[in-house]
Order: sequence, then structure tokens, then C-alpha cells
Amino acid sequence: MSDRKRENGPDMLRQVRRTLLRYGMVGSGDTVVVGVSGGLDSVSLLDVLTRLQAEYRLNLLVAHVDHGLRRVEGERELHFVEALASRYGVPFEVCRIGPSSYSRGTNIQARARRLRYQFFEEVARKWGAQKIATAHHQDDQTETLLMQLLRGTGGLRGIRPVREGRYIRPLIEIRREEIDAYAGRLDLPFCEDSSNRKRTYLRNRIRQDLIPWIQREVNPSFSEALLHLASILNEDMECLHAMAESALEQATSPTHAEGEVTLRRDLLERMPRAIQRRVLRQAYKRLEGSTRSLSFVHLEGVCVALGTRAGRVHKAFSLPRGIRAFLEYDVLHLSRRDLWQGNPYQYPLCLGEKRPIPEAGILLCARRLPFDPLSAGEAFEKEPSGDPNGGSPSWGTRSRAFLDADLSVGTMVVRNVRPGDRFRPLGLGGEKKLKDFFMDEKIPRSLRHRIPILEIAGRVGWVVGYRIDERFKVSQNTKGVIEVEALAFAGESA
Repeated sequence: MSDRKRENGPDMLRQVRRTLLRYGMVGSGDTVVVGVSGGLDSVSLLDVLTRLQAEYRLNLLVAHVDHGLRRVEGERELHFVEALASRYGVPFEVCRIGPSSYSRGTNIQARARRLRYQFFEEVARKWGAQKIATAHHQDDQTETLLMQLLRGTGGLRGIRPVREGRYIRPLIEIRREEIDAYAGRLDLPFCEDSSNRKRTYLRNRIRQDLIPWIQREVNPSFSEALLHLASILNEDMECLHAMAESALEQATSPTHAEGEVTLRRDLLERMPRAIQRRVLRQAYKRLEGSTRSLSFVHLEGVCVALGTRAGRVHKAFSLPRGIRAFLEYDVLHLSRRDLWQGNPYQYPLCLGEKRPIPEAGILLCARRLPFDPLSAGEAFEKEPSGDPNGGSPSWGTRSRAFLDADLSVGTMVVRNVRPGDRFRPLGLGGEKKLKDFFMDEKIPRSLRHRIPILEIAGRVGWVVGYRIDERFKVSQNTKGVIEVEALAFAGESA
């Protein structure tokens, strides 16, 4: 334990009242979970809120986490905070985290933070709390801004006074020295956290070395200048954010699958880079719920590829938290699934039956008919390819092919593409790899493994919805035809 005493201190209650009002942090009658580690900042926060409790009709409770990283200190802090909560007459909730919660190779501080906030959420649900208060202050803000600047996160947002409408930082406009003076004036006891002195953590080195050096050698008012700059940039960013939200709505394809976000590439390419980058961040947030782990570097590769129009080649990008971006001819997909890797499928097809192909979302029907040149003539023509905006391809609606019955002898199966597949596209006059055919037809790679292939006696007879094989075409010598029809059905699968 340590006590600090100062004869005079700032009127911190007045400053906190102003902050609560400015950001609408609490409402009358709110239940507030107060995160208390036992350190000077969180103890001061608890004291301030208890002094304002009657004025705002707040219901307070203390939540403490023993991270299991400092066994002796952690146990001492736990008992201290429990006694503190009892002294203030507020309920106490505690969470003990075991060493097994920190796997090797992970960022321990980041993992501890996630577990801490997860516990705060659990306590809030248990007590029906509207707000969760943490003791971040103005010096924390300066340190965070510098960390963002050094890491190149693409913006200086810092610590928001209110996050997600429930996390509040009542001390965010108060300097550490003011909190120190407040605690000293009131003889507030607190625990010293030895990890705050460890130079292995970047934040500690920034606090102990970098900021004092800048204030001493460059600008004594550096912290105020940085906060002022961040405030201006945040106002600009709010404007850009609103523009990006509107642009995202316009660029999002309504036909994207669940758990994915599909954006029109033509609209993305026309956006200024500042909006483009923010649209991608917001699209990522729709899947992950947060952009905390997404850096400038992650997005820059996608933006550069969008600016390279030559050939519009397919590219894939790995983003944090298991999300990938797939850039195709006309769309950009964000998904947790590997959209370019499909499972093999194969189904037998017999004349007179209706065979559902769930992977393609179609019903395939085959029947033998007498030859009718008028009805079969359309089968000679190349059929339309898929929707360039990411919708269903032609085989996902209705498509027909007529094949010479005498040439179409043998077992018929419906399957997806396999490595090395070749066929002779009608009208081409030669053989071609299916892979090259898909590229020539500008079929998005995410669709290729779904496209049904009608195989007859081991040879590709029809790339369903696109082209039949020259060897099975109807000619003047044709006596009978096999009509194969593909229809969309309700059990369509992504």
C-alpha cells in the first residue's frame, strides 16, 4: 500500500461533471460497472463516482480481475479492492484468470485486455448495468495516440470518451498529475502495480522515456498539442466516416451470401483512396464487429490491387481474425470461408429423372426427344455468363442444352471441375483447358468450383450454363437429341 497526501488538489468533481455532461455518459438511475484494479487511477474513479452517486442516482458495483500474472501482488490487490468496495458500500465481483488462459506466442497484454472486458460484459449482463466505467485519463490518451502514430494504424482516434454507447471514461479529460493531487488531498489508499515500471512494454517506454524527452527537447506542451491535433483529425475522420458509410451502402451487392460482404469493384475503383480505405474497414467491421486488429498495412495491399486495372487479375488477401478478401473481375468478397476452394461433388444422371445439385442450387433434368431443328437451334449458341455484380450465374436460373443422342452414349454424371479438365468448346474449333475457358469467359473464381459439368462416358459434354462440347453437337445427321435442362430450386446452396 502507499499513501499520498497533498494540501491542495483540483476540483476534480467539477471536471468530471463537465465530462459526464459533454459526452452524455450516464443517465439518471443507471447501473454502472466500475472496473477497479486497485491502482491510483481506478481508486480515484471509484471515489469520484461514489461522491456523484446520489446526484445522478447511480447504482454502482465494482468489478476486479486478477489476471494471474503477478501471484503475490495479484492476491494482495484482490483483497484490497474487495475491502475498498465494502468500505464504499457497493457490490463486488471478481474474476480469477489462470495461467492456462495465456497460450504461448500470444500477446499477453492484449489477451489480458480481452479477458478483462469479457468479464466486465458478463458482470454488466448479470446486474443489468447500462454502463461500464474505466479509469482512462488524458495521459493514457496521449500515450495511446503516440502508439497509434508509431505503429501506423492509419488514424489518430485515441481512446474514445464513450465507446459502443456503454463504455465510459469519466476521467478522460483529466491529467495524471491532477488525479495524483486528488488522491493525495483525500488520502486515498491504492496499490502500486510493478508491471507499470517494466520496460518490456511499449506503453511504459513511451510514458517513461519518449514523452519526457519530447517535452524537454522539443515542445513542453507536446501532450496538449497532440490532443489538439487528434481532436481536429477526429472531426475530419467523422466526416469521412459518414461519407464512407454512404459509399459502402451503394457498393454492397444485395446478393452476397450470409457471413460475407460483397462489394462492386467498379464503384470501389472510382472512390478516392481515403474513402475506399474506410469502406473496406467498415465492410470488415460488419464481419468482425471491430476494426481494432486491422492496420493500414492490411488494407493497403487491397487498395493497390484495386488501382491496378490491367487484366483485373484475381487476388486474395489475408486479413486479421481469419477474414480474407477475394478480389475478382467485378467484385470484392470479404469472408471467413475460402471462397476459392470448394469440395468435390459428383452425382449420376439418368434419362427421365430430376437430379438436384445442391452445391450449384439447381435441378438437372435429362430426357430423350425426337430431333427438332427449330427448338434445338438455340443450343448452338454460347449461353450468357453470370451476373457481373456477383449474382447468380446463368446456370442458377434456367438453361438448356441439346446433345446428339447417338453421340451421347455412356454413363452420365454431374460433377464440378477437376484439375486438368479439357473440352472442345462449340464453335472454337479446338481443345481448351476448362481453367482457361473460365478465364476467357471472365467467370469469377469463387463460382468456378460450383459450376456443374455434365460428363458423358468420361468426357465433358456440357459446361452447364455456358458451352457444350463440339463432339456432342447436333448436326444434319442427328436423329434424336438429349435435352438437358437446369432449373433453379429452393434448396440452393452457397
